[in-house]
Amino acid sequence: MYKKSVCAIASLFLVTASPVFSSVIGITEYSSFISASEFGSTSLQHTGVGFGVDDYTGAGLDVVFSNSLGADNIGSISWKITNSTGSTLNDVSFFGFLDAEIDEATTSYFNETASAAGLVLGAGSDDAQADSFEIDEPGYLFGDIFSNLLGGALDNTNALLGIEDDVSLALGFYLGTLLSTESIMASFEISEIDNGGLYQYDSASDYGFYFLGAVSIIDDAVEIPNPSTLFLMSLGLLAVRSVKTGKK
Repeated sequence: MYKKSVCAIASLFLVTASPVFSSVIGITEYSSFISASEFGSTSLQHTGVGFGVDDYTGAGLDVVFSNSLGADNIGSISWKITNSTGSTLNDVSFFGFLDAEIDEATTSYFNETASAAGLVLGAGSDDAQADSFEIDEPGYLFGDIFSNLLGGALDNTNALLGIEDDVSLALGFYLGTLLSTESIMASFEISEIDNGGLYQYDSASDYGFYFLGAVSIIDDAVEIPNPSTLFLMSLGLLAVRSVKTGKK
C-alpha cells in the first residue's frame, strides 16, 4: 500500500457566457450527504443553508462549512469534512443537494423546470467531477430525490423533463476510501454563467441559473489552498487529489 499524490491542471468545465436577467433566487435547503459502508444503509446529512441538520459531528467527522454566496445567492459554498473516526471509511460517496426557488414571491415555486443537458459526468474517484445526478421534485409530492440521497445513490434521471413543478437538484461523487485524518474538499456553485452544470429555469421570469460542484480527497499532511477556492481550482487551476492505491 502506498499513497500517491497527483497534481494536475483540471479543465473540467467549459465556461461560456449566457444572458443575465435580474431575478431573485431563494434557497430552501443547501445540504451535503455522505454515505460509507461504516455508516450503514442511511447517509449522513449536513445542512449548510436552511434548517440546520448535522449528522457529521456525532459520527466522528469534523466539518468546516464556508458560505461565499452573495446577497442574490449567486456564488459558492464549500465543505471540508475530516475523517476523525480513527479508522478508514470505505465505499464513500458524497452528494450536494440544492432546493432553490426563482422569484417565488411573485411567480410561485411550481412553475420551474430543469435540464442536465450540459453536464459531463466524471469517471469515479480519479477526478473531481460529479459521477451521478438527479433532478426531481424535492419530495413534498412525488419526488424521490431526498430518499435517494439518504440511500446513497442518485438515479441519473430528470423527473421534471418536459414539465414544470418545484425543482431540486443533486450531484453525486464516488470517492472510494477515506483514510483516518484525510479530508473531503467539496465546493458547489450557483452561477448565472453557463458552467456546464445542471440548469434550473423559471418560465415566468425568463431566468435561470446553473448548479455545479467539484469534490476531492486531500491529505491534511500536504499543504492545500483554502476550501473556498476548490471550485476555482476545478475550473482550470491546480487540482490536488491524494488517493490510496494498492488496496481494494
